[in-house]
Amino acid sequence: MDAGRGAGEFREIKERHDNYTVYDVDGDKIGTVETTYVNEANQREYIAVSGGLSGLIPGSKASLIPIDLCTIDNNQKAISVSADKDAVKSAPALSGSTGLTPEYEAQVRDYYRLGPL
Repeated sequence: MDAGRGAGEFREIKERHDNYTVYDVDGDKIGTVETTYVNEANQREYIAVSGGLSGLIPGSKASLIPIDLCTIDNNQKAISVSADKDAVKSAPALSGSTGLTPEYEAQVRDYYRLGPL
């Protein structure tokens, strides 16, 4: 049944890090996790983070952060990112109306200098 799933497809898993608080490298709050995207074919994972009032507006844009840059504390429901708040806020934004595409993933990885896929 999953034979049609391509290597570039992401699945949204809202409950994985739902409502975890996200902090930058200096300990400043960036926002909260809106959803998690997972590509099971190549084991890539990203969190979509909304902050401030933008998190309350349906269809608003969220910052996408590769899990490679994160340290997760499940006990505290907190995620620390090895980037500063301004860098995350300036990252390519993901609109609530569109999913994560391979092209968008490439832009995000390039922005965070994580290298090609």
